[in-house]
This record gives sequence, structure tokens and C-alpha cells, in this order.
Amino acid sequence: MRDRKDFSSLTRLAEKCLNGNSDAGASQGDENRHLQLNKQNEQNGFKTLAREQVGFFHVWIRGSNRFIVFYESEDFKGFLSRCHNAAQRNETIVTAFILMDNHVHLQVYTKSLTAFMKSLLMSFNQWYNLRKGMRGQVFTSPFCSRPIYSVDYLEYNFLYILTNPVRAGMCESVKDYRWSSYHFTKVGHYNFLNRFIDVSNMVADFLFSSNKDLNLKALEHIEEYWAAKEAESGSGLGATPIVSSTPEKVVKSIVKPSDNEVAQYLKFVLRGRELGCLTRCELSRVMKVLRFQGNATFRQISAVTHESFNDVVRMVKEAEG
Repeated sequence: MRDRKDFSSLTRLAEKCLNGNSDAGASQGDENRHLQLNKQNEQNGFKTLAREQVGFFHVWIRGSNRFIVFYESEDFKGFLSRCHNAAQRNETIVTAFILMDNHVHLQVYTKSLTAFMKSLLMSFNQWYNLRKGMRGQVFTSPFCSRPIYSVDYLEYNFLYILTNPVRAGMCESVKDYRWSSYHFTKVGHYNFLNRFIDVSNMVADFLFSSNKDLNLKALEHIEEYWAAKEAESGSGLGATPIVSSTPEKVVKSIVKPSDNEVAQYLKFVLRGRELGCLTRCELSRVMKVLRFQGNATFRQISAVTHESFNDVVRMVKEAEG
């Protein structure tokens, strides 16, 4: 079992990768620079909220009002490219990521967390809105973060991030989801994502002896998650996980489409038209199709159309009449 000393050695390795030499830890000059950067951020209205700035972190962001952010491949690629650029400019190493339909999880080692996230969110927001003809914040602000101090939480967080789409019922195994840093752990295999972002395997190599070991640990993590969920529900009602005989596959029984499936169905229904070009009457009919032919929930329709939940309910009922 690894101890706290092992985690310190990993931190020193991360420092060495950023510094380009054997010196460990941030210098006094680094600390002064971070203090000045925090002061500048606050003056510009980007508050640090007394966050820790240096170390390993779990960072997560969610689309404003839980709206879907990533509709097509270019949206995912655009985020990864800007994440890579922000990391390069702000002394940050990305060790894990998952891009879901309306939220993102990152595991990073950084010397300046707020500067990294400010650079990422501002650049993506500007690019995304220009591309989509939209305005306003794409992601809810401020971003969420939690420092990582131990090997146990480092491993839990790494597996939590990679298994996110499996627990959401979007795929059967961690290796099946396209927009995941898992593919960087398969050394010697083709990985198209490395055209958009660099991901360090220092954490994966530190935690797991092989890719097979990672797959088995991911399976255990998912099984523990569903066991905890079942224990919380008590009654055993609702969606029940089905564990297949193949050791890498855990499948959640789903009675409704995923958010991504609803987004893809919307594109099919629109047939090349933009939502903003629809009349309110046409939009109501589209919502009705999503609801009764696509089996989408009101929340999902709200997420893909960027209309409020109450407006969706009202417009669908009007379309029924």
C-alpha cells in the first residue's frame, strides 16, 4: 500500500516536469508571482475565492443552466485544443479528463489553478459563442475544484473521471467512450485525441501496473458505485446495473435516451436548420417530436433547446392541443 511519502514523490515528479530540472517545490519567486496574479484576477472581477493554487486538483465545470455544451465533434475538439493551450501557458499538466454532454471533469497538476481555468474558460467561451452565434457564459461560474492530498483520493478521482460515461449509461466500458483521457493510457495504440491535447501518464503509471490493471480497477469502481446507489435506494426500485460476464463491462439499464442521443435526434429533426431560425410554433412542434417520438424528458429538451424548463412544459402542452 502506497503511503504519503509516495504521494510526495509524485508531486516532486510533477514539479520536475514543469520546471525542467530537478528542483522540487515552488520557489519564493513563484509564490510572489501567484500572489500578484491572484490580486490581478480579483481586480479584473475573476475572484480566486481563496482557492489553493498549487498542486493536484480535481476540477469540474457544468454548462450554464445545465444546458448541453457539446453537440458535435468540433465542439469537443475545440475545448481540448484550448485546454491544451491554457495548460501550456499556465504551468499546468493535465493527467485525466472526461468531456460529457453538458459538463467536464479534469485532473491536473498546476502552479496556478485560477489562471489556468480563466485562460481556458475565456478562450473557449469566446470561440464557442462566435461559432454558434450565441452570447453569454457557456459554463456556470465560478468553476468547482478540490485539492488532492493523498494517493487514495488521487486514485478514486482518476477512476471517477474515467468511469463517468459508464455510470451515466452512455457506454459499456471506459475504453468505449471517445472523449476521454483513457485512450492516452494505451501506449502503442493509435489515439486521435493527441492531435488536440497533451495528457501526462505520470498518474496512470504511478497508480496502475498496466492497462489491464486500470481496466480491472475501473470495473471495481463502477461495481462499488452501483452497490452504494442500491444501498441508498433501499427498495431496489429504479434502474439496476447489470454486470456482464466480461470483466471490463458494466451496463446500466436505461429507460430513457441519453442527453447525447437527444441532441443527435434534434439535429436529425432540424435537418440542417438552426434553432434560432425557427418560429415559436415550429419550435413547439420540434419539442413535441422530441418528447413523444424521441422519449426525451422535459429537462433534456430544455438542455438541447436552451429554453427554460417551464417554457418547455408549456410549449409541449400547447403543441399537444
